[in-house]
Amino acid sequence: MSRGASSIEDTAMTERLTYYLLRGLFGLLARLPWVFVHGLCHAFAFLLGRIVGYRRAVIRTNLSRSFPEKSLKELRKIERDFYLQFAYNFISTPKLLHQSPERITSEHFIMPDLTPLEEAAKSYDCVLVALGHYGNWELFSTGQLQLTTIGYSMDQVYRPLKSKALDRLFAEQRQRFGARLVSKDKIARHIVEYVRAQDGRHWFVAMITDQAPGIGHATYFTDFLHQPTAVLDGIERLGRKYHLPIFYFDIERKSPIQFVGRYLPLYDPKEGNLPNYTITERYARLMEANIQRDPAAWLWSHKRWKRPLEHYPNAVRSTRLQALLDSAKDN
Repeated sequence: MSRGASSIEDTAMTERLTYYLLRGLFGLLARLPWVFVHGLCHAFAFLLGRIVGYRRAVIRTNLSRSFPEKSLKELRKIERDFYLQFAYNFISTPKLLHQSPERITSEHFIMPDLTPLEEAAKSYDCVLVALGHYGNWELFSTGQLQLTTIGYSMDQVYRPLKSKALDRLFAEQRQRFGARLVSKDKIARHIVEYVRAQDGRHWFVAMITDQAPGIGHATYFTDFLHQPTAVLDGIERLGRKYHLPIFYFDIERKSPIQFVGRYLPLYDPKEGNLPNYTITERYARLMEANIQRDPAAWLWSHKRWKRPLEHYPNAVRSTRLQALLDSAKDN
């Protein structure tokens, strides 16, 4: 056996072993009483925030720039709350996903009003939904439980993880209640199939859209949390091209294990031609309001502002951003 083939086989073996170890750990967490899960989450949050200092510099920089009006005491409180929610997102999720469907929809991931989606289904076979890394996004796949009651099938757009073990584990977790995963590079083809089928089925395509755009995709910048920020416009382009309505999924955190979601309209094709990036700007404003309402529930450890505006002289700047830049010059 060649050295290259041996290395590939060793890597595959390591991934398989990692997968089964993590699956066993997730199974154990799912069976623990809630009192132990809560205790583990608090202990893990303390370890991450106070002992290890996981991405502490990134988190503190992001928070201080996003909330210049807040005192150091207020920022540190948000930081501690963030670490706690972050811990819950990983440790409590296996337990949450092993609750009964009735308990999930009534106690953990609540969608009190599906009327906007029902109304959209009268005119369209597919809707697009934008959301962010807010609350416990791993719970979002359980939304299929309620979507089924109004005739929707859920697709979640995702980017495969580098670790095959983690990718397999999270894929199983996210598809547990019937939602499907569709890789980012294949979603346009799926949408075309949905639109052309006209077979009476209705599709719900969910896209997490608060990541930093990759190189070559940072074409639009706006003022987001007091900073020049590149915003992904893929969902806008898909909605315009295929004449599909777009919703923003607003999430309210009631506790680390209870969330209420509401569908807010971003775009209706009946609006006609809108200036480019209008929908993307609407998304940015709703996402920003969501974060400002409860800052700690957002993913502050993400390097959201790693692509500065100066590197993209040809990018489109929103009116709001230009006003911010002009104000900074005057001061």
